[in-house]
Amino acid sequence: MSEKAASKDDRRSIDQRLVRAIAHPLRVEILMALHGRVLSPNRLAPELEEAVSLVSYHVLVLAEVGAIRLVKEVPRRGATEHFYTTQPRSMIGHQDWRRVPLAARPSVTNEAVRTFIDLIGEAIDADTINRREDTTLSWMPITVDHQGWEEAAGLLERTAELLMKIHDRSSERLGDADGIPVVAGLAAFEAAPAGPRAADPDE
Repeated sequence: MSEKAASKDDRRSIDQRLVRAIAHPLRVEILMALHGRVLSPNRLAPELEEAVSLVSYHVLVLAEVGAIRLVKEVPRRGATEHFYTTQPRSMIGHQDWRRVPLAARPSVTNEAVRTFIDLIGEAIDADTINRREDTTLSWMPITVDHQGWEEAAGLLERTAELLMKIHDRSSERLGDADGIPVVAGLAAFEAAPAGPRAADPDE
């Protein structure tokens, strides 16, 4: 097997592990709790109303697949408290998720859309969605050819990369302080075919 093929197989294995790891409901809750924050299992457990040992186990699983990263270690009474935050690749819908086998994609897509809708609903309920005057909420239907589709997909991928760089720079400036939790949604998909045009009663 060539080095390139081995690398591709290894990446596929890692991606599948990521999908399986994040499929657990408690791990999704942990990711949501860590979004824009730096916390340890000891501090997560009361928020999630779960045992510290259980939260610690699931945090380690998420760390092993690269969904979260260790930010700092703090000595506490002869032990060490580990603090984590989310990694961009843990976000459902990230390109890492798109590399999983085709058969697994519907569940990934369903979870991505469901999570996004839930986040919008929570922001509406908390009245944070309108808190900033420069909040961006827009969508537009466009018609493209194959080249146009590739150009649009490339643009969104580059935009996602720029957003991740903003995330990384902000994390460095924040240190262990809480940041502003922001959801940035990027979507481009082939729409369902238009149905037959309704007959005009005047025709």
